Amino acid sequence: MSKYKMLLLVSFFLLSVHVVNAQLRIGVTAGPVLSSLVRDSNLSSREGMVGYMAGAVVKLNVGELGWFFQSGVNYSLEGDNDQNLNFVKIPLTIGFDASDDVNVHVVYNLAWQVGNHNNVQDFYNDFANILGVGFEIYFSRKFSFGSRLNYGLSNLVSDPAGAKNFNVKPFTVELYLTYFIF
Repeated sequence: MSKYKMLLLVSFFLLSVHVVNAQLRIGVTAGPVLSSLVRDSNLSSREGMVGYMAGAVVKLNVGELGWFFQSGVNYSLEGDNDQNLNFVKIPLTIGFDASDDVNVHVVYNLAWQVGNHNNVQDFYNDFANILGVGFEIYFSRKFSFGSRLNYGLSNLVSDPAGAKNFNVKPFTVELYLTYFIF
């Protein structure tokens, strides 16, 4: 599926929220990202880095059973001590409010690399598939704290011979605060 078809599908989903008997919430989110790049080559392990993420979130509570869909757009700085990668992500989240105060969720991130700090762009794919699991704790109707563990499903390297790393995938732990405006 091309990037444009996926964006069209996400846009259609967000625009069709009026059809669903649900509650729509809009907010902003930000926090630190503890990240590394997992390599399966013979290179020695590199230290991870602390980056950050920030973005907008749209949450759609579906029915009375506690299920929700969540999406939005995030910018994140990830990588390791040698390679800092910038991503714009569209997280597609399905979750369940386990109680009034806690949710658990699974997220699939469509991620586009938008630049870097160390001129490694030539060897890296522009697009990445990233899967994550996490939880959120609601402090109030407006504020929540969340944590998410993400792992790359696709290889970031487009030219393994040139980059000398045959398989490079992002691994991150996100800690974030969300403020719901509506």
